[in-house]
Amino acid sequence: MSITPPINSNDWQNQYPEKQAHLDSLTRAGQLLIPIVMGMVLPIIFLIIYTGRLIENSPTTEILIGRIIQGAALVVAIIIWTALFINYIFKTAAGFLETFHNLPAGKESSTLVRLRVFGIPPLPPPLSIWIKFPEVKLTDGKLDPPDHWATIVGGPVKLNINVGHALYLERGGYFSRVVGQGSAFLDWDERISAAVNVGPRNEDISVTAWTKEGIKVVVNAKGEYFLGHARTEYEENILIPYDPESIRKAVEYTFRSGREANEWLKSATGQTIGILGAYISNHFLDDLFLKDNNTFTLLSNANVSELLTTINAKLQGYGVYLSNFQITEVILPPKVEKQRLKIWGANHKNFAVVTNGEVKAYQIRMREKARAEIQRDLIFTLTNGLDRIDSTNFPEPLLLSLSALLDQSIKDPMVRANMAKESLETLEKMQESIKFPLQLPGEQT
Repeated sequence: MSITPPINSNDWQNQYPEKQAHLDSLTRAGQLLIPIVMGMVLPIIFLIIYTGRLIENSPTTEILIGRIIQGAALVVAIIIWTALFINYIFKTAAGFLETFHNLPAGKESSTLVRLRVFGIPPLPPPLSIWIKFPEVKLTDGKLDPPDHWATIVGGPVKLNINVGHALYLERGGYFSRVVGQGSAFLDWDERISAAVNVGPRNEDISVTAWTKEGIKVVVNAKGEYFLGHARTEYEENILIPYDPESIRKAVEYTFRSGREANEWLKSATGQTIGILGAYISNHFLDDLFLKDNNTFTLLSNANVSELLTTINAKLQGYGVYLSNFQITEVILPPKVEKQRLKIWGANHKNFAVVTNGEVKAYQIRMREKARAEIQRDLIFTLTNGLDRIDSTNFPEPLLLSLSALLDQSIKDPMVRANMAKESLETLEKMQESIKFPLQLPGEQT
């Protein structure tokens, strides 16, 4: 929840630029210095008026010089008293900050008070090059310098964030914004609440679950996580799409869980383990490894892709995205593993025998079909030839041979199975041509 007006998350990075901080510093310095200057002007004006009236009375030179020295001493005393008073207030404020926020004693506290009161107004070169706001860098998941007062009290501080990192900022104890890689500026009212490594981060996962029949299965896997979302068509060349909203979700969820911001990976792996364990518990052992029992086996690419989609649908609520997921090892109890290999080996042999038998049957069927087609073509050829020849010129042995060939062919089941109705009519026509009685199987004499 933010106490500031909501704005587009894409504008968080440059919401408060350093140039604006210089202008605000000028306003802050003016609010403090103008009353002090006004307080000093009044005695000076009184001294001028007093000196003028003294001159009107034509005093001696000695008296005039004495009055001027007295007035000048009064002005100097006022300036010194004001400077001492301001210095006392600053020291008191620095001591209060050291005690209240448990800050280390030294120049850091005095610098902090000066920056928070005056800031750094716009200065002309070369002063603008020499006098700058302090800078805090974020690299390798750590702030440089570490334990900077920007994490306790707040700005103004210039932020320099390395690639793959982000800062979660708060304002008045509530969320303010998230700033990522590059430069940003910390407002007076903001403080650094968390430094986050957004990834990608690789993690080894071990899942122990029991199948429906109560068999223990241990699955080892690897996942690559980062804070963000899936790449769009405009982000194909970006290693990690920067998504401040996802970073905010991840940090706030870890805070609610009582963890540090960089421990978002534990929440992500916990969700992954839960989903993978539930998948194993909802299947039998054979369903996990045998394709005949299940459309997608545990190690199939299709199943891994489906698991990846399911996990990401859950993780998006926590601002995390799983970009890569691989199952590297599956461990079963030794006895189950031995029995499993024995049974699956037997099933494989049975499958091989059945497959081999189907192949041989197919070869025989194709061979007999080809033979039947050849015989059918031969019959058609003989019939067409007999139509043009006188049957009286055939000797009886030739007719008997043709009759025996027809009988053998018609008794062959493969011939009958592949012979069409018009082929049977052709045989009857052949019988009339050779003028020899043809007895088909099943006919009675």
